[in-house]
Amino acid sequence: MFHCACLLLGWLHLTSPSGRLRKLFYQPDERCSYLNNFSTALLGGILALLILLSAFFSGSETALMTLNRYRLKHLVKRGHPGARKASQLLQRPDRLIGLILLGNNLVNILASSLATIIALRLGGEAAIAVAAGLLTLIILIFAEVTPKTLAALKPERLAFPAAVIYTPLLKLTYPLVWLV
Repeated sequence: MFHCACLLLGWLHLTSPSGRLRKLFYQPDERCSYLNNFSTALLGGILALLILLSAFFSGSETALMTLNRYRLKHLVKRGHPGARKASQLLQRPDRLIGLILLGNNLVNILASSLATIIALRLGGEAAIAVAAGLLTLIILIFAEVTPKTLAALKPERLAFPAAVIYTPLLKLTYPLVWLV
């Protein structure tokens, strides 16, 4: 939680045009220097992983919601494990959507924070707007539109593996999902 606060306070520091927010909220803290220990390349790799996770959440949402319910029932009767888990998840779509939205928002916010840090390292404060614009395009194309389109074309290929992942993840995060 403290790390998120460091990132938020750093953002307030950088986005204050007149410096008023900087004076009110931002107090430099040596505990925030842990980010300096990571190379920019490593942060870029983590950013790429977060974008892939965002694509997974977006695509699996579409895949699970567009499954043919008659075929799903048929596969459940035949004992298909992924179909069985998908069927169980789809009995409570509110929980499933809550889990997916929670995960997608988490990875997108973390990706935005990392993109800001990388932009600061590579181009200073002026690069933050460029990073925000680029990340918006990357997420829109590669983590929203493309995965949803592919998942709508072949929902079973993503829905069944996603259901196997989401079942324990939902149990683990249920208190947070319930709040959503």
